[in-house]
Formats: sequence, C-alpha cells, structure tokens
Amino acid sequence: MIQAILSYQFILKKEETGVFKPQFKPVCLIFNNKDFSRSDYSELIDEMDLFAIFYQHTTGITETIGDANRFYVGRLKQTSYQVISIFLQDSAENQFMTMSIFELDDEIGVFEEQVKKMAIKLGELYEDFTKKKGFNLDKIESEFKFTIFQIDRLTELDKLQKVALIYQNDERLKILEILRERPISKRDLKEILEKMKPNPNIDLLLQPFLQLNLIRRDWIKGETGKKKVDMKFQGEYLFLVKDLIFARFPSKDSIHRIKTGKHEIYKEYKKQINQYFANYNVNNQSSEDLKELSSALLNPDCFDFYSLMTNNYYPLDKLPKIFSEFVDSKSIIEIMLKLNLITTIKDKKGKSWVTLLTEIKPLVSFPEYLLVKVRDLYRSKSKDENITYEIAKKALDLLEVTYPEKVKF
Repeated sequence: MIQAILSYQFILKKEETGVFKPQFKPVCLIFNNKDFSRSDYSELIDEMDLFAIFYQHTTGITETIGDANRFYVGRLKQTSYQVISIFLQDSAENQFMTMSIFELDDEIGVFEEQVKKMAIKLGELYEDFTKKKGFNLDKIESEFKFTIFQIDRLTELDKLQKVALIYQNDERLKILEILRERPISKRDLKEILEKMKPNPNIDLLLQPFLQLNLIRRDWIKGETGKKKVDMKFQGEYLFLVKDLIFARFPSKDSIHRIKTGKHEIYKEYKKQINQYFANYNVNNQSSEDLKELSSALLNPDCFDFYSLMTNNYYPLDKLPKIFSEFVDSKSIIEIMLKLNLITTIKDKKGKSWVTLLTEIKPLVSFPEYLLVKVRDLYRSKSKDENITYEIAKKALDLLEVTYPEKVKF
C-alpha cells in the first residue's frame, strides 16, 4: 500500500553566523496511512534519507528510471519502506523532490507509470512557483490525491492484469524464457537476473506466476546417487507447469449484440474484424507490442474502459461516466484505438459508435515440449547444462500431477 506522497523544496538557509545550512522545506505532504500525519511521520522517512535520496538524484550513481536523474527507485535506509522519488528543477533553478513511499512488499514497478504522469504535471506546477512567486497548493494536493487513488486501484489486480505483469516486466519475461527451457534453482535464477538489475526481489517477481498456477516450487536435496549429495544441485527449484501467451480474439458477445440488435453498423463492424484478423498471427506478436498492451491493461482507467466495452457498445458522445474527474477520457480512447482494442464506426447519420475490436485472452497450454527437454538435459554430458535424476523426476512428476489443472480467465 502506498503510504504517502511527500514534496519538498531544497534550500540553503543562511544562519546568523553566515553559514549556509541545507534543508528541505515541505511543500505538500499527503498521507494515505492514518498512522502518519504532518506533525508525526518520523517513522516513515527521516532527514538522513532525504539527503541520501537528494544525493542519488544529483550524482546519478545508482539506478534511475526515466530521464537522466529525474527519477530514483530504492529502499529507504533509516525506515522499512521503499520509494520512487522525482527530482525537478524549474527555470530559476529552484530544486524540488517528491517522494512516493511504499511498503517493502509492494511491487512499485507497477506504479512507475502513474508516478511519471504525476511528474509531468508537477513540472508545470513547480514552474508556476517561479512565475507567480508561490505554489498552487490546491492543484498539487489534487495531483497527489489522484495519484494515490490510481495506485490504490492497482493493488487489487484482475487475473488478466496479472498476466500483464509478466509481459510488462523484462525480468519476468526472462524467468518465463528460462523456465521454458529447464527447471532452475532459485539461487541460479537470482544470479542471472542480477545481470539485468541489481538486487532483484525474486519472491516478488515470482508472485504472478504462482498466483496464476503457472509454476511450482520444490526443495531438491541434491542427491546424485550412492547416497551422495552435491551442494551444487541442492536448494529450492522452480518448475514450469503451464505456459501462456497473450492472444486476441473477435469479441463473440459484441458481434452477437450488434447482429441481434440489427444495428446498421454490423456490416462495417464485421468487415473491420475480418480485416484485422486476416493479418493477425498470435505467434508473430513483438515483445514491444505485448509490453504496450500490458501497460494499457495495467492502467486502471484503460482497464475499466476495456471491461466496460466487453459488456456493450455505445455512442461516442454518450459513453457511461466511468472515468474519474481527473482523467482525460479522450486520451484513454486514443490509447485503446491505437492498440486496436476498440474501434469507432459511423452510422448513416454520421453518429460515431464505439465497440470492442479485439478481446484479450491469455492462451494457457500444457508445456509438452518440456518432456523432451528435461529428458535431454538429464542425458546431457555437459556439466554446465545437465540436471540430476532427482530434478528430472521432480519436473516430470509435477507435469503429470498438474496436467488436468485448468487456469481460467
């Protein structure tokens, strides 16, 4: 859960002695946890962490996201929370730092997009500080509250969104790629992922796989025969038991509704569907396309609009008011049109109608190909690629046991 969004201006205050003392002057503090308040939030973040984060921004020696050193993602040192911090500087070189603070087990990568959107708005609002010699605190507070609102909506994900978590994230895609080839120890997996990102949280990365019942975890003793144990093979192992991929389908419900309603747009609607799927191949989807689609599904407003469209079709000028007051509905529609999730069709009177063009469903399959790969790995003479009898047997046993299981969406 997001705990708070805190904004400060960095200033150098001149003391009576003539010495300049650096300090952080609060601009706007919004708390999402009733345990904290403006008068008491020392257990959330303290001054040492503020200076440490400021140092990361200005030196840029650790991980950043986005443009240069504007964004910093990390764990607080003095308290048990993690942070996404934004560093902005206006035309008069006033410096501002805005931190979104989360619990340690929150998957903050999912929320980065919302924080980036807030950063764009804050850049404009902080610039007003120079021009108007003061903050529009009402607007800043409104932006903070809206961002918290959007992040809270992302804490309870639909199954479809959990698949999007996998396809949006490079580390998770790497996990899927590896497990499609072989069982792997958690230790070895961490070593591989560390080359992509420092200190990966393996348990957090594995969550959507486990929640969707795509993998199993089991302890391997490391037995290699004759009662010998090889520590190289001992530890917790991960096994893929179901494979999946995002796929698009014509929306049967939408086609049925428009056809049975004898609506005049049916002929054009069917034509657009046929044109799209004549060129669609589920196996030719690029990773970039899948990431864009996943990002849209993880956008709360896009997902709500997509869910709405699975239930009906509407006149463009009379769409149900499902968007919050902060959201630009036109931008959401543009995203959905660009991704070919929806289409607009004009009737004979020139009135535009919005309906679903493609429905997204994950294709879940039994990874039959692993039967051969596991056998070949066991028989392999390569010391770097082979697996023990114990690992091979566990992999095949798990595939046999889980074969009847269904993952429904």
